Amino acid sequence: MKKYRYSKLTVLTLCLFSLFGCTDMLDQEPMGLATPQNFWVSQANVESAVAGDYGLLKEALMQDSNFMLWGEFTGMTFMDSQFWIVDYIEGSGNYVLAYRDASRNWKGFYRTANWALAIEKHVDEMPDSAFRSKAEKNRLIGEAAFLRALSYFYLARIWGDAPIVDEVLESSEQLIKDGNIVTKPRESELKVLDFSLAAVNKAIDLLEYSSPNAPKWAITANKASAEALKAHITLWYASRDHDNTTMLNQAVAAANSVIQNSNASLIDYVNEGVEGFNEMCIGQSKTGLFEINISSTMNESYRVDGGDSTPTVLTLTEPFFAGANSNAPIINGDFYGKDMMDSDSDRDNDVRKELFFSNFDSNEKSSLMKYSQTSRDGQSTDPYARFSESNILIFRLADVYLLRAEANMKLGNTAAAVSDINMIRSKANVPNYTGATDITSLTKAIFDERAIEFVGEGQSGFDRIRMNYYAGVSWMNPSRLAHKGCFWPIDPSVISINSAIIQTDYWKGKL
Repeated sequence: MKKYRYSKLTVLTLCLFSLFGCTDMLDQEPMGLATPQNFWVSQANVESAVAGDYGLLKEALMQDSNFMLWGEFTGMTFMDSQFWIVDYIEGSGNYVLAYRDASRNWKGFYRTANWALAIEKHVDEMPDSAFRSKAEKNRLIGEAAFLRALSYFYLARIWGDAPIVDEVLESSEQLIKDGNIVTKPRESELKVLDFSLAAVNKAIDLLEYSSPNAPKWAITANKASAEALKAHITLWYASRDHDNTTMLNQAVAAANSVIQNSNASLIDYVNEGVEGFNEMCIGQSKTGLFEINISSTMNESYRVDGGDSTPTVLTLTEPFFAGANSNAPIINGDFYGKDMMDSDSDRDNDVRKELFFSNFDSNEKSSLMKYSQTSRDGQSTDPYARFSESNILIFRLADVYLLRAEANMKLGNTAAAVSDINMIRSKANVPNYTGATDITSLTKAIFDERAIEFVGEGQSGFDRIRMNYYAGVSWMNPSRLAHKGCFWPIDPSVISINSAIIQTDYWKGKL
C-alpha cells in the first residue's frame, strides 16, 4: 500500500516501541517480546497489546492484498485481474509471484500468533484485580486465543504443513528473527489444525456473544466469531481427513450455535438493495461476524491510489480514478463464475449481479463493487483523492449457513443442506434448488452459491481445496494435487534461515 497508511499496528508501536526502542519488536536479542514486566500491570496496557495484535493480523492479510492472492485469484471464479503479476496465478497456476515475496512468506502470521500467545500467558498471570472484571480479563485472553487460532488456520490453508510454536517467545529456545522460525521443522497439516482448534476452543470458552449495536461489533472477536472460525477449522479438517465424521459434526454444532446465538442476521439483498449491500461492505453491519476494520474516522484506512496494490485498486476501475486502471480486474466471461451465472436460468434475476458488480451483463468492462465504499480526502484538492471505507469481510453469517450445508451434505443430511442453500438463494431472488442431491451435484450447488456470494472476499481458492472442486481451473490436476501443489510455496529466504524447513514437494526446483 502506498501513501498514507493507518493501522492498529500504530497502537502497538506507541505502547511497545517506547519500551523496547525503535526496532522490530520480533527482532530482540534475547527475545524480549513481552518484557518489561511492568507493562503487564493494567487492563489499559493489555487492551493496547491486543489492539496491536489485530494490527499484525491486518498487516499479514493486507500487504500486497495477500488475502486476495491466496484466496481469491486462485479460485478463478469471476475476476480476471489484468495485473501481470497476478496473471502468474490465473494464467498458469504459478504461485511464484514476481515482487511478491511476502505472498510466500508466512512470518506475518507467526508474528500475530506468537504475540497472541505472549498475551495469553502474561494476562493469565495478572491478578484479576488489574481488570474491571473477571469477564474482561477472560475477553482479552479469548481475543488473543482467537487471533492465534485464526493465524494458524491461515497457515494450514495456505501452506499446509507448518511449524508450531507452542512456547512463549522469551522463554523459548526456538528463536525467531523478524518473525521467522529459526529451528523448528514443519508439522503436518492436521497437527497445525489441531493446534488451531485447541486455541479456538479456548477462545469460545472465554468469550461472550455480542450484538450489532456494540461499538466493536465484528471488528474484534466475540464468541460467535470464534464459533464461526471453529466451523471453518473443523470442516477443513474433515475434508483433509477422509470426511472425518467427528469433525463434520463439530462443524454443524458450531454453525448451529452461531446461527442461533450470534444476534447476527442475513442481508436481504432483494428488500435492502444497495443500502444493505453498502452497509455490509462498509462493515459492522448486522451480518458481520469478524472483519478487518478499514475506517478513516478510526484512523485505520489507506489512501486509494491508482498505482498501488490495495483491495480497492485490485477490484475497481472507474469512477474512482481519473483514468481507468489497467491493473484492476474485469469480469471474465470464460471464468467459472461468470459462465455459471450466465448458463443457469435460476440466476436470471439474481440481484447480486447488479449489487456486487458494475455492468454485469455488459460488453463493457465490469468490475467488483465490494470495495467501492470510499470517502473524500478533505485535505486534498484532487477529486480522486479518497480513503477506503470498505472492511475486509473474514466471516459473515451467510458463510456459516453454507458451511453448515456443506457439512450436512457430507453427513448425508441432504434435506438440511438444501434448506441452507435455499436460505441464501432466497435473499438474492434465486428460486429454490431443485437439482439432484447426490454429493457431486450438491458440491457444485454449494460451490456455485459461495462463488457468487463471497466473490472478492478471498474465499473461492480455499473453497476449491476444501471441497476438492476444480472445475474451470485447467492447471490444477491430480498429479499436482498429489504433490500438494494446491498449497503455496515457501519463500526461499525462510528455508535459508531455517534449514529444518523442507519445501513443499510440488514447488521443489521451481523457486
